[in-house]
Amino acid sequence: MDVSLSTFWWVLAGLTIAIELVTGTFYLLMLALGLATAALAAHLGLPISLQVIAAALVGGGATAAWHWQRKRQPPAPPTAQ
Repeated sequence: MDVSLSTFWWVLAGLTIAIELVTGTFYLLMLALGLATAALAAHLGLPISLQVIAAALVGGGATAAWHWQRKRQPPAPPTAQ
């Protein structure tokens, strides 16, 4: 049985989402977005190097953007105990 490269990317994206659901780390969703981008690049027939670059740019860029956006927000006030 021959598994296509796009299937590999989709499985990795699904596993990353499953791990995110267990841990609650939103950053993993951003990385899953990058893996899904690589899967779409594989569907378009791009070479593996461009698939990896697409995953890195989208996943890393989304993670950096989320971190930057969260850093700009003021911290939540402490809760009374």
